[in-house]
Amino acid sequence: MSEVILPERDGKNQQINPRDRLRDPAEAQPSPVSRIDGHAGASKGQATPTTDPAPDPFDPEALRLSQDFVNGLGVRKVLTTVPCRKPNRHEFIRVRPGADWRLETGVFEDRINRETYLVRRELWAELAGEVLPVCLFLAINRQNDVFLWPVKLPGPDGRSNAWNDSALAAARLAETKWVRVASNTSAGMYDTFEAIGDLPEPEWPTLPFGEILKLCFQSRFINDLDHPVLRALRGQV
Repeated sequence: MSEVILPERDGKNQQINPRDRLRDPAEAQPSPVSRIDGHAGASKGQATPTTDPAPDPFDPEALRLSQDFVNGLGVRKVLTTVPCRKPNRHEFIRVRPGADWRLETGVFEDRINRETYLVRRELWAELAGEVLPVCLFLAINRQNDVFLWPVKLPGPDGRSNAWNDSALAAARLAETKWVRVASNTSAGMYDTFEAIGDLPEPEWPTLPFGEILKLCFQSRFINDLDHPVLRALRGQV
């Protein structure tokens, strides 16, 4: 087959193979490697592309709990019981401010079983000397455990002591600060320690105070003089 001679722009002649005249110039020319493994653009001796390695399922950062772990699960803590107790000397607590979140009332302390009972108002006169005036403060610790803190108030004679006064002062401070309360036997009072860190505000329960009282004292409420605790106090079976 004879070759066709065409003039070039610079005056020189260009020889064109008739076979090239029949090939579409826009058609991509596959490389030698692409004919073998199908990867276009790869050249001989070049490594074929690989996919990213799978993430390590035991990466500590992938398994670490976040600060809002409970919120991330879409659940919230439900109160089923509320203790009546003093703060532990090793826990930081807060007291919910406001008159709606405390109650000045009369309670009976079972010192044998270490239980505090709420007493019906009509029985206070009958149990004079046994019923103690207290203020029940709604408190919470850093683990969001809610409890009622009974702080003793001055008696009918108006007399108080350093134990009661220091506990009341600690409760007032805890309305705005995270505090830790520890008994100081030698001084006859409570020592109060304020947290130096920037601790977040507590997450208070949404229940009204009346419901919290019920959860705390539903099984420890003295409603009449025939209550088992009072019968035991009188030496009855």
